[in-house]
Amino acid sequence: MRPGGDAHRTKPEYAGRPVSSELFLDSKRTGRIRNPITKKEGYRIMKRFALMIVGVVFLFGLLTSMTFGAPREITFWLMPNAPDDLHTVWMDAKVAEFQKETGITVHYEVIGWGDAWTRLVTAITGGEGADVVQVGTTWNPQFAAMRGLAKVNPSGFGGIDAFMPANYESTTYKGESYGVPWFAETRCLFYNKDHFREVGFEPPTTYDELVAVGNRLARVRGKGTAIAIAGNQAWDLLHNWAILLWAWGGDLTSPDLKKATFNGPEGIEAMNWYVDLVRNGLASKSCAEYNQPDADAAFINGNVSMAFMGPWNIANIQHDNPELNYGVVEPPKGPKACAAFSGGSNLAILASSRAEEDAKTWIKFLLRKDNLVSYTSELTYMLPATVEAFDDPAFATEMYKPFKAALEYATAYPPLGVWGTMENDITVAFKAIFTDYVTGKLGADGVKKHLDDAARRVDAALKTEK
Repeated sequence: MRPGGDAHRTKPEYAGRPVSSELFLDSKRTGRIRNPITKKEGYRIMKRFALMIVGVVFLFGLLTSMTFGAPREITFWLMPNAPDDLHTVWMDAKVAEFQKETGITVHYEVIGWGDAWTRLVTAITGGEGADVVQVGTTWNPQFAAMRGLAKVNPSGFGGIDAFMPANYESTTYKGESYGVPWFAETRCLFYNKDHFREVGFEPPTTYDELVAVGNRLARVRGKGTAIAIAGNQAWDLLHNWAILLWAWGGDLTSPDLKKATFNGPEGIEAMNWYVDLVRNGLASKSCAEYNQPDADAAFINGNVSMAFMGPWNIANIQHDNPELNYGVVEPPKGPKACAAFSGGSNLAILASSRAEEDAKTWIKFLLRKDNLVSYTSELTYMLPATVEAFDDPAFATEMYKPFKAALEYATAYPPLGVWGTMENDITVAFKAIFTDYVTGKLGADGVKKHLDDAARRVDAALKTEK
């Protein structure tokens, strides 16, 4: 018999079963034999189907309980934005308030600025870490370029116009936003009122006046006591020189961000002015090896008469030396312009976060006007990055007036993915200048040589910018 013939046909379902007369009656009426399922078999099938439905319902319930019944938790990394004892109390209270309002538990960790970069890079490359992180404004574009941050739609946080322009710009990379501005800062000139009264001078409004009053203070109070500045141990050394570079009419890069320009005549003159503060005895020679906290402490302790510091130092003064009689004025005007540095911090969500919506809810809570005004005016003494909070009467005081005025013309660093490399190259040159000065190797062309070397490295980095 050929393959596929009758011998290979499958038997009908009723083969081998007793065929009732009902089947034949049905076949006579319709020309076909009805499927011979008995009542007993029907009950069995219905039971099987019911069990399947019960199983599906149970599985759905299990998945639902796992998804919606599990504790909602996120992790938040931030920096020491205020004295530890005050900071912890505020954060603990707000975490509890947030948990009560939303049911979301926030686990926070304060990480020092010196360790923060490494911790964040490790979290980004490893795919594990926090959900919400504080990032410095200069770091935001770099982490975005590493694909480490989640994209953010500004409309979910009030829109672009809800934030101070320079701070919003710092959250962007290639036209997309990767963070939300939290607070702003700039640096102004702090001066000791008692020392200035002693020499009969008003606080300087130009850099020439700063040198004049500095010379007078050094003669009356002692060499190196007029001003404290950061030196080759400062990680943020560039912030101190950038405002001079801009005030002298220079810039870090060309307008198209393709070439370094800080080594031009303006940059060389501005750098020499900074080094001359030590060279001419206005600042102590030990300043050449200071970090920024060393310079801050020298002023806060009353040892020197002037220092460029930020609004957060107001909290340090109140905490460490509340009797200090001091004032704050805008950065002096340079030969070409008034200039200030626009910095601060943003809140970002790591791309690896598995709780993005809860992370957004926490950010919105921190940006709520009452929380932001409290955090900045009572705790950190920073300036809020939202327009609504920035206009609050808490920031209309004399203490905040110079900082608010400076932010109106402050400049932010360019939002480049290679900014970290650029900043490091410039800082290395800056530190080398101070080191050569201390060791007597700087020479007449030393500043130009080091800045030219840094510019060549920065040009190479800019060529890799995607």
